[in-house]
Amino acid sequence: MGRLENTILYLLTRANLKGLDNLSKIELFKLVFLLEVESYRFTGKSFFDSISFVREKNGPISIDIFRALEKLNDKYINIKETKKPDYTHSRHCISLKKQIKKFDFKESEVLFMNSVFESYLGLTIKKLKEIVYNTEPMKEILAEEKKAKTDILSGLRISFESIPLDEDILEIITA
Repeated sequence: MGRLENTILYLLTRANLKGLDNLSKIELFKLVFLLEVESYRFTGKSFFDSISFVREKNGPISIDIFRALEKLNDKYINIKETKKPDYTHSRHCISLKKQIKKFDFKESEVLFMNSVFESYLGLTIKKLKEIVYNTEPMKEILAEEKKAKTDILSGLRISFESIPLDEDILEIITA
């Protein structure tokens, strides 16, 4: 199992610990995106071996996450489509099939993920979207869309290179 799949399972486990039975695909995409943003902010590099995000209507999405979900589906997770009468779109609910006891992460990585996920788990999708759209990569995309006078530059690859290192980290590096 790859690092992304492990991260998704860990995220779902953390969600369960916060009393959340499942996460929607949109929540999952946004939370993994924010983990990647924070990784660049605090380490200057990706948390994952290989992941890319592109601009779509509901913000950043990743084909890599879709593939990871396909690999995990039925064996480790359940993906159930639900529809509420007061909302026109269906929601894809992702839940753990069973509790996972062991993860293949270093202690520092677990602490990092806990810090990020605790900051964002349980927020509404609207609030998550607001936070995601205020990250440097999404601000870049929004500026490009404004310049191109278009609503959405669908499929445009999102770059994390504009994320500055945290000032405390910079201080440690330059000391």
